[in-house]
Amino acid sequence: MVNLSTFYNLNIYNTEGKYIGKVNEVVLNIKKGRISFFKTKALTEDNRNAGLRDVIRNSMRLVPEEEEFSTVRTEGIIDIPYEIVTAVGDIIIIDQNKLLQYQAAQQRMDKVNNNRKQTYKKEVPKAN
Repeated sequence: MVNLSTFYNLNIYNTEGKYIGKVNEVVLNIKKGRISFFKTKALTEDNRNAGLRDVIRNSMRLVPEEEEFSTVRTEGIIDIPYEIVTAVGDIIIIDQNKLLQYQAAQQRMDKVNNNRKQTYKKEVPKAN
């Protein structure tokens, strides 16, 4: 068993050695009893220090199973599905190819959802 607090502020790198960010939120699936996502701010290598206020402000989030993949989008936040994590120790290493596939799928879903919203707006008559 692992304490969730051990994940906070761990540096995340991809399999190509590129710095991704630091864990600032852990999203749990409470029905399955496992980690669903790590969330990190998109950071550069030069801006890697996170303050205590960031850690306290960004606590863990519990999500039901059906909402697991409809994640909340926040600008500048990267969702990292736990399935693409290849190693956890002093740092977290993620599979770069799987991250790119996941991000491409998310962009396609966002595009479909935006198209649905625009279609819905066109179909709803305005009240006078």
